[in-house]
Amino acid sequence: MRGLPGLGCLILLTASAAAEERKTFLLVDSEEIEAARRKAERHDWARKTLDALIVRAEKELAAPVNLPDRGGQWPHWYSCKRDGARLKTVSPVEHACPVCGEIYKGDPYDAVVLYGVHMRYSHATRDLGLAYRFTGREAFARRAAEILLGYADRYGKYPLHDRFGEPKTGGGRIMAQTLDESVWLIPVAWGYSLVRETMPRDERERVEKDLLAAAAEVIRAHRMGIHNIQCWKNSAVGLAGFASGNQELVKEAIDDPDRGFRVQIEKGVTADGLWFEGSLGYHQYTMSALWPLAEAARRAGIDLYSDRYRTLYDAPIALSLPNGDPPGFNDSAGGNLRAYDALYELAFARWGRGEHGRVLGYTDRDSLEALLFGAADPPKGPLAPAASILLKEAGYGALRTPQVTAVMRFGMHGGGHGHPDKLNIVTFGAGKLGGLDPGSINYGVPLHGEWYRSTIAHNTVSVDRRVQRNVDGKLEEWRVNDGVTRLAASAAGAYPGVLLRRELTLEGSTLRDVFECASEEEHVYDWAFHVPGRLSSGLMLDRVDGPLGEQNGYQHITSVYHGKTDDDWWAAWELGGTRLTLRMKGALGTEVFVGEGPGRNPEDRTPLIVVRRKARRTAFEAVHQFAPVR
Repeated sequence: MRGLPGLGCLILLTASAAAEERKTFLLVDSEEIEAARRKAERHDWARKTLDALIVRAEKELAAPVNLPDRGGQWPHWYSCKRDGARLKTVSPVEHACPVCGEIYKGDPYDAVVLYGVHMRYSHATRDLGLAYRFTGREAFARRAAEILLGYADRYGKYPLHDRFGEPKTGGGRIMAQTLDESVWLIPVAWGYSLVRETMPRDERERVEKDLLAAAAEVIRAHRMGIHNIQCWKNSAVGLAGFASGNQELVKEAIDDPDRGFRVQIEKGVTADGLWFEGSLGYHQYTMSALWPLAEAARRAGIDLYSDRYRTLYDAPIALSLPNGDPPGFNDSAGGNLRAYDALYELAFARWGRGEHGRVLGYTDRDSLEALLFGAADPPKGPLAPAASILLKEAGYGALRTPQVTAVMRFGMHGGGHGHPDKLNIVTFGAGKLGGLDPGSINYGVPLHGEWYRSTIAHNTVSVDRRVQRNVDGKLEEWRVNDGVTRLAASAAGAYPGVLLRRELTLEGSTLRDVFECASEEEHVYDWAFHVPGRLSSGLMLDRVDGPLGEQNGYQHITSVYHGKTDDDWWAAWELGGTRLTLRMKGALGTEVFVGEGPGRNPEDRTPLIVVRRKARRTAFEAVHQFAPVR
C-alpha cells in the first residue's frame, strides 16, 4: 500500500497549482491585477485611476466602432506654415491657425486628424482589455476583439504611405512612418494579449496573422541602427512576437547585433546615462519605447533590467532644474520630471532606488503604470539634486547652489536631433527660469529650421552671423570645492579657425561667465542671451528698422534697438517676483542690440540681448545675479 505524500510534496503540488493559476498578459499578470484591485481599495489615487480606466472602457463600449478607411499622417505637418503655431481642429476637414486665423483644408491636415483616431482605437483596445481583466465583463472583451478583427480585416488593404504620401519603405499602413506604426501597435498587442483567451481560434489566427505579424513585417522592413525610432520598432516587433508566440520576432527585437534592445542600451546610452541624441525630450521618448519590451521579456524569463539601462532613469534627475524642468537642449526640449511619472513608477518597482521613488511624491500617480506596478508608499524627498553634477561623456555640466542652477552643454552634438549651440547655457534662480533654450517646434514648418536650429537662438556665441558647425566640444576643467563650482569647456571646430571657450563659476547667487573667442583673423562675434521676462537696461538705445539680419535666425529677431558702449553696463529682466541682472564688463567697440525672438512656443516673443564685437580676440565677461523682487 502506497503512503500519503510527504509535506514537501504537498508544498510542491500547491506551488504548481498556484503557478498554473497565475496568468500572464504580456505586460501584466493576474496577480498584479489582483494586487492593483487591492491597491484601489486602500488608496484614493489608485481608485481614481481604476475608475477612470473603467469609464474610458464604458465610453468605448457605448460608441460604435468606425475605423478609418485609410491611414493617418505625420503630426509635424499640423502647424501653420506662416508662424509655426500648432493648428486647432475645427472639424475633421477644417484646421485653424490660432494666431493668424488661416483655415487649412485637405491633406495632410485631414489625415493628421485620422492619426488621432487610429491612436484612440489603439488605446481603446488596451483599456478594454484591462477593464475586462479587472471586472470580468465579457462585453469589454468582445468590443476589444471587434476592434482587433476590424483592423485585421483592413490592415493589408490600407495603402503603404510615408509622410509625403509615397509607398516607400519607412512608411506605414496605419500611420505615415514605422515609428508611429510601432507606437500604435504596442497597445494593440497588449490589448490582444488581455482578451486572447476569450476569442475563438479562427479569430486569434486572423489577428495574429493579418494584424500583428503583418504590421511587424512592415516595421521590420525599415532597418535602422542605434536610434530612438528603432527602440520603438523593437518593442512593437517584440510584443507582436510575444503575443503571437513568434520567437523569431522576439529574438530579433532583443538580440539583433545591429539594432536589437541589448545593443541599443550598449551603444545608445552614454556612460553618464544620457541617450546619445542629447535631448531630454528624446531621452524620455526612448525610455517610453524601451520599457514595454523589457517588461514583456521579464515575464518570459529574460532579464533586460541591467545597470546600464537603469542609468537612463538617473540622467534626467541629474540634469533637472530645481522645479523639475529640463534644461531644454536640442530638438524636443523635454518635460518636467513629473511628466516621467509612469516611467518612474516602473523604475522604482524594478530597481527600488530612492531617487526614482522620490519623483512619485510630486505626481498625481494617475497612470496605469502606477495602478499596475506602483509602490503603495514611495519614499519622500527633494525632486532635483542639490549637488553639482558632471555628465562628462555626454558633455553636460549642472552647477548648483541653493540659490542658482546653471547648466552648460559642451560635449557631443547629438546626431540628427542636435542643435548648433556649443557652449550654450541655461540658468535658473529664485524659483524662475532665466537663460532660455528654445527647444523645438513641429519639424514640418520653416520656422523650426530658420530659428530653432540657428545658433543665435541660443545662449552662446555666433561668429560672422553664421550657424555653428556640428562638432563635439571638450571639457577643460570641472571643480567643486567649498560651495564653489567651476566648469570650463571649449569648442575648436564650431567655426573654422576660431576657438570658443567658456568658463562658468557659481558661488551662492552669483554666476560668473567668461566667454573667450580667439582667431588669427578678424571676425564679428555675437554673444546672445534670451530670457522670458520684461527687459530693461541702463544703456541709451535707438530703434532700428526691420529685423536684426536677413538669414541664419537673425531675420526672426524683431523690435530691435541698438546702442554702443566701451564701459561696463547692465541689463535686467523682471520674471514675476524675481529679477535677473546681467552685468557686462566693458570693452572697446562693443555694440548692444535688444530685441525679441520666438520662445518655446512660437506664439510667444522672448526678449534677448546680442552683444557684438569685431576683433581677432575678445572675451565677453558677465555676472548673472538672481534676486527676489521686494
